[in-house]
Amino acid sequence: MSISAVILEPQNDYEKSFFVPVATKSFFKECWQPAVESLGLKWIDLFPSGVDIEKEDVTLIIGELMLIKEWAAENLNEEQKDKIFEKIAGLRDKLPLAFQRKDAVIFIG
Repeated sequence: MSISAVILEPQNDYEKSFFVPVATKSFFKECWQPAVESLGLKWIDLFPSGVDIEKEDVTLIIGELMLIKEWAAENLNEEQKDKIFEKIAGLRDKLPLAFQRKDAVIFIG
């Protein structure tokens, strides 16, 4: 099983093809969850169970991702850091692009 971001009720080809991988459930539990717990993060803690994201939530989520990146730099091995940094960059770059229409909703889970 894996965690990823998709657009709910896609309206066009871009939205239908929108897919951002986050982590396998095991990698999330091993590397993301300790950061979430250590930092007391609210949004990213919801990723394994699933959460709907609206445009106004993106700034807060990106803020939490940057905190995880800082935490990971200090607490993970090189291979783990490379994986988590790649996924964080993908989310940071692609989440804002998902909201080409005002009422779009992204599901991460």
